[in-house]
Amino acid sequence: MTFTEEQKAHVKKQLQANEHDAGTRTIILGDNTSIDLLIERDVFGSDIMSSGIYLARFLYQHQELYAGKDCVDIGCGAGTQGIIMSKYGARSVVLSDINPSAVANARKNIEQQDITNAEIYESDLFESLPKNRTYDVIVFNHPFFSGEPEELEGNDMLKRSMLGGTQLIERFFQEAPQVLRQNGIIIMPYFHFAGIENEPGNHSKGLTIQEYKIESQEGLQKGKFSIYVIGNKSEN
Repeated sequence: MTFTEEQKAHVKKQLQANEHDAGTRTIILGDNTSIDLLIERDVFGSDIMSSGIYLARFLYQHQELYAGKDCVDIGCGAGTQGIIMSKYGARSVVLSDINPSAVANARKNIEQQDITNAEIYESDLFESLPKNRTYDVIVFNHPFFSGEPEELEGNDMLKRSMLGGTQLIERFFQEAPQVLRQNGIIIMPYFHFAGIENEPGNHSKGLTIQEYKIESQEGLQKGKFSIYVIGNKSEN
């Protein structure tokens, strides 16, 4: 699958913006509430990527979804979403990313935030996570665009975080129900400009779906967003 020239230009802009120096960034969560996190080079900036901004706010605003529960943040990047769940009520959080730079970055943020209920792994989806462990909540900020990484120049890990991924999404939805507890949920954002190929609603067959619609006005991804809360129990 390929993507349009308009999509390609959009992705190039995002990749260029993420070629940033390391530094501490502020993410606004709500009125008088924010979180400061280190964002290293070669790691997506949660302060400039709309998916990271709006997913962070969603988790802050919907603490009831993970309070007292065991959670996992797949593709954690700098650790933003997992750290928010850790700070605002989760019983435990596992963070994972296939990018070793992201894993190192997230580990630093966990230490700087004095998080004691989180652990982190370098992993392709669930592959290297502790065996026989299950979760109440799975958060996955997945690749949105169906174009392949080799179609663009730039940092390979950053491109892989944004591009391709349709087989990855299919594999995720095969594996996730195996580690999701009864009545557990999957939380995934989606930028509709990217097209339908990687939209979670098109891959979550047999699962219940609740869609929260957002009109993005901040960050690099403007326009229609959705955050999906997907259940592992089919409706009767």
